[in-house]
Order: sequence, then structure tokens, then C-alpha cells
Amino acid sequence: MSRTLSAGIQAVIAEGKVQHAVHLLTFTVGANTYRFAEDRITHIGNLYQPHLILDAGPKYSEQLQLHPVTVRLQNITLETARMLKDEGAGVQGQEATLERLFLQAGETVVLFRGRISEISVDEQEAVLILSGELDPTSAQIPRRKYSALCVWEFKDASCGYSDGVDPIDPATSLPYTVCPKDLASCQARGRQHRFPGFLTITRELTESVEGNTPDASDDRALAALYD
Repeated sequence: MSRTLSAGIQAVIAEGKVQHAVHLLTFTVGANTYRFAEDRITHIGNLYQPHLILDAGPKYSEQLQLHPVTVRLQNITLETARMLKDEGAGVQGQEATLERLFLQAGETVVLFRGRISEISVDEQEAVLILSGELDPTSAQIPRRKYSALCVWEFKDASCGYSDGVDPIDPATSLPYTVCPKDLASCQARGRQHRFPGFLTITRELTESVEGNTPDASDDRALAALYD
């Protein structure tokens, strides 16, 4: 991030018009990008919903540490609340950017770029904590099992497979009832965007961690190491 301000922003500051600025929060979940601000505004063709409140931060110090930022989304729609609840595990760990938009200059300055480390949500409000990349000790990373296979229960909220909505079993012309949990099976069920497996886990990697045991070829055995 540049430590200098553009000539346009410097002119706005020099004129004492800094109060005419708003904060912008942006993050992406799957194929959808969500944008929030204190007011409903459009910037570079993107509409920002007026739900954002900056509770704390960002704070900077001379140490190699960037304090977490707390943002609040108030009066959110039921659709947004449902997305944050249903996609909770997917929202955590996603990159988020907090900017300040100087309205007179039409330019932004990036205040904070990190990842969403915590989230709490009800039907009216959501609180997100953003942790910086330079301070991994402040982040609470969602727990994941290290496996080449899917770790979700078939048809649970994290999997999301829905009878009558997602692809059916061509062998029976009925909704799928089970899933082998590999990527190909996720793709056949239209759930590849939810697949949480680690495709780079190989037999050689498994043996390097567990040793050459009879069960070392089973990638799922790695999950027990990280529970």
C-alpha cells in the first residue's frame, strides 16, 4: 500500500474537507462480491449498501503488527443475514479491504487489507473482525481437516446439496443419497464450489508425515493429526 496521497486527496485535506469522506468495506465469497459503506453510494460503477459502522481501528504502531479492525453491519437484509450465517465458514478467512473514499476527489485510500477472522450475526446485525496479514497471532483461522476428500457431511449446510434443485443421479433419475466425497463426485452433484479438500495431498506427503505404514496411502488419515 502506498504511503503517499495523491495530489487530489492532498488538496481536499488542505481545504479542510476531510469530513466529506466515507469508508468502504469489500469482500468476496465464492462468485459474489459484497460492498458496504456508511451511506448508499456508487463508486466506479459499484453500489455500496448503507450498513457499515467502523467500530474500532485501524491502529498502527512501529511494531510489526497491525491491530485487528472491528466493523459492524447494521440493519442488514434477511438475505444478507442468511448469507453470512449459511456461509459462515466460507466468510471466515476471506480477504477484506477497508478503504476511505474522499468524495470531492473521487479517490480512495486503502486503510486496511486483511482477512475476516471472526464473525457473529443475527437477523439485524453482523460484526466482523478483520485481522492483518502481518499479525498471524491475532487471527482465529477456521478449523479445517487436512484431507484430499471433502470434510462436510453430505447435504448439510456446508455441503448445500438440495434434493430437487441440484443435479440428480443419472443411474436412478433420483436425487443423490450418498457422496464418495472426492472432487469428481462434488462436480457431479453441482457442489464443486463447496469442495474443501486439499488436492495437493499425495501419498508421498502422507508418508512423510505419518511414516510408511499400511494405512499411509489413505489421505483421510491425515485428518486425525489436525483435529
